[in-house]
Amino acid sequence: MKNKSSLWICLLIGIVVVSCDKKPSLQSYYVDKMDDSSFLIVNLPLQLDSLFSDDLSSKEQQALNSIDKLNLLFFRSKKDQEEKYQNELTKISTILSQDKYQPLMDFKSFDKAQGSFLFEGDTDKVEEGIIFLNSAKMGFGVLRIIGSDMDPGVIMSLAKKANPDQMKKQFGSSVGVLDGIFD
Repeated sequence: MKNKSSLWICLLIGIVVVSCDKKPSLQSYYVDKMDDSSFLIVNLPLQLDSLFSDDLSSKEQQALNSIDKLNLLFFRSKKDQEEKYQNELTKISTILSQDKYQPLMDFKSFDKAQGSFLFEGDTDKVEEGIIFLNSAKMGFGVLRIIGSDMDPGVIMSLAKKANPDQMKKQFGSSVGVLDGIFD
């Protein structure tokens, strides 16, 4: 009886130690912000095929088909929420700096924002792509590209073939608050 009690106590302690060490994930951050009116969280209903010209290679078409869904989280910067903006920016930056999120490239967007493209998974079989944009004037956004066996190199070549007018039309109609980013 004493051995069983000791075993259960050790098991309970092990579970507590493991669960206390768990770092916050991007998914848990999204869930935590669902009821926060400062955030816009949306599953983007995009028709991905319409964003690209018809001259996609079979590899590019396969990469496009490997994308299952897109999730957007956006925090709009407001003058009365500067402290909250900085706190949330620190939280999301801490999450994205974890080892499981590997950087692919950094970029600037029309002198309006800076960002990073990160991924989770193996370099040839990405499970989640992450585009992080930050603008002190507008706020920050995180776009999760969720799929299976995505090839980041091919996804990047797809990004270069995207039709900006179609992107503005689809993003603007899906999420009006983002319309100013493309101007």
